[in-house]
Amino acid sequence: MILGDGFIYRRPNDLFLSTIVDSYFYIDTNLGRLTFHPEYVVPFPQITFGYFFNHPFLVTHLNTNNAVTVNIVVSRISTQKIIIQPTTKRIRIIGAHLKPFGLAYFTRQPVNRLPWLIDAEELFGNVAEKFAKRINDCQKAEQMFSEVEKVFLDNILIRDLSLITEVTGLIEKNVGNIKISELSRQLGVLERTIRNHFYNHIGCSPKEYLRIVKLKQVVYELKHSQKSLTHIAHDNDYFDQAHFIHEIKGITGRSPNQLRKEIPTFRFLQF
Repeated sequence: MILGDGFIYRRPNDLFLSTIVDSYFYIDTNLGRLTFHPEYVVPFPQITFGYFFNHPFLVTHLNTNNAVTVNIVVSRISTQKIIIQPTTKRIRIIGAHLKPFGLAYFTRQPVNRLPWLIDAEELFGNVAEKFAKRINDCQKAEQMFSEVEKVFLDNILIRDLSLITEVTGLIEKNVGNIKISELSRQLGVLERTIRNHFYNHIGCSPKEYLRIVKLKQVVYELKHSQKSLTHIAHDNDYFDQAHFIHEIKGITGRSPNQLRKEIPTFRFLQF
C-alpha cells in the first residue's frame, strides 16, 4: 500500500510471520519535501527493524545524552526519551514493525540485557551483512519486502512464547488498564513468572509495559481526535487531570498539550 510522501507498507505474506510482524515499510523521500523537525520517538509497545542504506540517522538517548549514528538496527521497546534525525538530505529506509515479543524469536539472549539500540550486524553477524547486500541489489519495494520476509523466515527460532503472547494480548485488549495480579489470576501463573517473561522476551517490566500501552492509546487520541485533555484523561481511566499530566510527562518528558503539538503528520519510525 502506498501512503504518499514516498512511504509504502505491506503486511507479511506468511501466516505465522504475520503473528510476529505487524508490517514492512519502505520510505524514499527528500528531506526538502517534509516540514521536518527532529522526531521524538514516543515510548511505544513495538519493535522496529530498519536498514537506512547510505543515509544513516542520528539517534539521541535524552536520558543519557548518548548519540549513535545508525545504519542497520533493531530498536528495543522504548521506555526512554529518544530523538532521531537524518544525517543526509535523502531519507531511505526499509524496515519492519514487530510485535513487542518479536525480537525474542530471533535471539535467545535475554532482551533486557541487550543494548537500548541494537546494531543488527553485531547481533546477527553475517546474516545482516548478506541481507544488506541483497537489499542494495533490489530495484523495487516489493522485492525488498520479499527479502525482509525471507531473512525473517530463514532465521526465526522455534520457541514457546505462548505465555508472553497471551499476556500482551490481554494488556492490549484492556488498553493497559489491568493489574498484574489480574493477569496472574486469569492466566493461572505467578506474578513473578510474568515479570520474568517480560524481562526475557520483551526487555522491560510488566509495569513499564502497561504504562506505554496506555500511552499508545492516549497519543492516538491526541493526534486523531479533537477531544479535550480532560475527556482523554477520563476515557483512559486516569484519576484526574493532574494525575494524567503527571503520568504522561513522567514517561515522555512532555505535557499532554505539548505532545499534541509536537506529534508530526509524517513520522519516520512510528506511524
